[in-house]
Amino acid sequence: MPGVANSGPSTSSRETANPCSRKKVHFGSIHDAVRAGDVKQLSEIVVRGASINELDVLHKFTPLHWAAHSGSLECLHWLLWHGADITHVTTRGWTASHIAAIRGQDACVQALIMNGANLTAQDDRGCTPLHLAATHGHSFTLQIMLRSGVDPSVTDKREWRPVHYAAFHGRLGCLQLLVKWGCSIEDVDYNGNLPGGSHLLLSIMATLRPLVKPRIIKKRTKKFFRHQTD
Repeated sequence: MPGVANSGPSTSSRETANPCSRKKVHFGSIHDAVRAGDVKQLSEIVVRGASINELDVLHKFTPLHWAAHSGSLECLHWLLWHGADITHVTTRGWTASHIAAIRGQDACVQALIMNGANLTAQDDRGCTPLHLAATHGHSFTLQIMLRSGVDPSVTDKREWRPVHYAAFHGRLGCLQLLVKWGCSIEDVDYNGNLPGGSHLLLSIMATLRPLVKPRIIKKRTKKFFRHQTD
């Protein structure tokens, strides 16, 4: 009606409010597209000639590493489907599975396992993805890997098992899970150290109490302190 202001939003306001009207971001590299989870641009960049295993300058990550890092599951599936190298390692010896374990990207770990990822691959310290999941306290990621059949007693270069890392870093959920899968808190490394050390003993025992009979806990506690004073 004449003389009545339009109460609806202006054209510019509607365009601002509508995400579809915003200018699309165009990524300059395959790694940027993967980190953003943009499968369409990922495929376009590869069609234009980018290598599916191209290394970034700073981290020496392939696109598959970045997909595992950022949890870009759709990009990860696309990369695997189109032949990305699942065995490629970074300067620290990390495969995409190591990265996914560090970040706790459960779905990415599952996808990598289904595509034949080697969960016994060791980095420059001898750590497997299992060690790294235990280190960072990702119990769900750890459980996915354990259910795939990987050996939980695998050791690194110091003869540390995942249970050592879980105890040392105070990852009690992971520690409890590893004990359920048959790992022992009496395993020692090449220096004769038990998992964790005395500063974590009480926390460890509190975590294990629902799993182990009190008599056994008391016996292992005495054995621990006797071992430390020998």
